[in-house]
Amino acid sequence: MNEELSVQFIKSASLVLRALGHPVRLKIIDYLQDGKKSVGEIQRTLNLSQPVTSQHLRYMYSKGIVDYLQSGTTYHYFIANEFIQKIYDCVIDSQQKIQSGEWEMESMRSMLMED
Repeated sequence: MNEELSVQFIKSASLVLRALGHPVRLKIIDYLQDGKKSVGEIQRTLNLSQPVTSQHLRYMYSKGIVDYLQSGTTYHYFIANEFIQKIYDCVIDSQQKIQSGEWEMESMRSMLMED
């Protein structure tokens, strides 16, 4: 182990990971990779209702996962910080390694590749 994780960091990271544990929230983070998006853009692209989209965005905002800029009545959301980006990058990297067979995780492969 390189460094010992502090209790406070473990608690904070755990809260973020739990918040990202919902498939819709990960899809939103994936969609926000290209930059700021309005609630309407997120809603239409992910085929979600406006209330569901807003609920997830408010929750992620409260956990520091996304932030927003307001322009009139339009809210544009974006990934809040590098920590969230790093977690997303780790998820993508893991998917690629499992799909390519680099990681021999047959039992995980079927679980992770379910739609």
